[in-house]
Amino acid sequence: MQTPVVLLMTTKHMGNLLVSLHCIQIIANASRGQSLLIVDEYYRDIIESVSDLGKVLYYPRRQLKKASITVKARLLYSFYRQLRQHQAKLLLDFDGQGQAATIAQLSGVPKRIGPANALRPKGVYTELLGVNQLPCHRFKSYALYPETLLGQTAEPQYPQLSNEVYHRDELQTVLQKQGIDLARPYACIHVGATKTYKRWPVEHYASIADWLADHDLQVILIGAGTADASYISKVSKKALHRHYNLCDQLSIRQLISLFQKARFFLGNDSGPMHLAAATGTDVYAIFGPTDEVRWGPLGSNANVIRNPINCEASCSKKLCPVNHRCINTLSVEQVKAALEQHAF
Repeated sequence: MQTPVVLLMTTKHMGNLLVSLHCIQIIANASRGQSLLIVDEYYRDIIESVSDLGKVLYYPRRQLKKASITVKARLLYSFYRQLRQHQAKLLLDFDGQGQAATIAQLSGVPKRIGPANALRPKGVYTELLGVNQLPCHRFKSYALYPETLLGQTAEPQYPQLSNEVYHRDELQTVLQKQGIDLARPYACIHVGATKTYKRWPVEHYASIADWLADHDLQVILIGAGTADASYISKVSKKALHRHYNLCDQLSIRQLISLFQKARFFLGNDSGPMHLAAATGTDVYAIFGPTDEVRWGPLGSNANVIRNPINCEASCSKKLCPVNHRCINTLSVEQVKAALEQHAF
């Protein structure tokens, strides 16, 4: 495959990016230096920790949010100028949603392949790639690209994440300022998620955090943004022990270092859950209305905790007649049992 190609993955969702990167890596390697990967600038830390991705162009979403109209025009002009200068003959859109579809349409690339579930398929793509309707992991959708273009089967996995020594040193400084004892083991907990129906109750997380502290584990609560900060605050108020709050205090690179040294990670279906799984640490992911067959963490180090109770036939993620009991009635004892079986 020796034609200039654009690999487009401007998703806002960290988990989707991490799940797609191994397949993107395969195509970038096959292009022999003629690929251009386009990713949201929010995830620069992830991209810079992965090798063999070729040339990268970052979509300036963060800058655009803060810029004046004039500066926005300059940023977009520079972005599309660099994209067109690549003179690609083929564009592969792994996302197919929102901004990715717009970029594909304005790219000037003659052949544009997108996913069958693309938000705006008509007029944007010259070809669509579909996936069997049988339940399968989202990875399979991304694996269609190297399979169709290269005849190469991609095994479900995350890319290997490396980290520089100075990021680990920066993390140690942050942990020491918080009073965290680097000589003692710690567990990471993420109580947040992008959707409320993915969140296990905060009082349950408080109970688990206290139980872990009783097992001589330091508990580090991680997250980003106002929603995560609010949930962590509620956990801290309900907990009997003092736990460490690192919400909004770590870069993604530092978070990678934190996960790599953790005893394990416990959290909901979220981007940080996938990031933790990608670092190789043991992950315990709590699932409710979302399907782990499609959205679960990859790898032998990943464990899914699910309530065995059956959902109502009319239940959906956004509207549930029984108040999403699949996650809300998952007991603290059930989670303890899963952790005792594997983590201690």
